[in-house]
Amino acid sequence: MNGGRGPRGATRDLGFTLIELIVMLGILALGLAIVAPSLYRARLGIAVKSAAYELAANLRSARAAAQAANAERVLTMDLARRQYWAEGVVAPRQLPHTVAVDLTVPESERLGASAARVRFFPDASASGAGFVLTDGRSSASVSVDWLSGDVRIQMGP
Repeated sequence: MNGGRGPRGATRDLGFTLIELIVMLGILALGLAIVAPSLYRARLGIAVKSAAYELAANLRSARAAAQAANAERVLTMDLARRQYWAEGVVAPRQLPHTVAVDLTVPESERLGASAARVRFFPDASASGAGFVLTDGRSSASVSVDWLSGDVRIQMGP
């Protein structure tokens, strides 16, 4: 007498029922609904942060090139075309379309309504500038000290 057992002694098939699969899919969908919006917000902050770090690195490259060549170097920012460059140092770079830029430079460094330049001199000084990059939720400030030419980044909320 076997007692209804199969050849290996198992009383039922191993596996998942349809109800168990539906419950598991529901739990996964709920988890995704909770996590997806926060991933989108985090991605927006990353665009501002990476644009700020890239701008700061290119400003530092222009400063180093001015010192190495013992000649003035200029980084030009064109807000209308959303790009910046430094002749012979930094090829034209595009700013992300989700990031707004507010630029503060001395009046003598303005090149019209939507363009300006930052000059770096051989003695490591600069004309000075301030850039504020924002996407509406997070912001970053990149500043160029006029006396030392030092480039600094400050992240905001």
